[in-house]
Amino acid sequence: MKYMIEYKIRAAGLTHDQNFSSTEGLLNAFGKWKPEDGLTVQAFVSNLAGNGGYVLAEASDPKVIVAFVSKYNFWNDVNVVPVVDVGESVPIAAASLAWARSASKS
Repeated sequence: MKYMIEYKIRAAGLTHDQNFSSTEGLLNAFGKWKPEDGLTVQAFVSNLAGNGGYVLAEASDPKVIVAFVSKYNFWNDVNVVPVVDVGESVPIAAASLAWARSASKS
């Protein structure tokens, strides 16, 4: 299963010094991170402001995703969305449309 993970580094409500300290802690922690067994990272990108980004990851066990994102919950707000490739969703959408057209006729 593929997951689109959006992260935003938490800074609201922190003082200037707390932001520096938090950023240093995040960078130190990230420097020690190794992908969990069963996690395939297909893309890991930052937004241009440098305060968040996206990870496209794949794992057969959702607990692997939980293990990944929970390590950074101390610094980041995270949203995880399961996704499928468009090539997989198009036939499903076409079948759903055919069903809906048929079901809506009296």
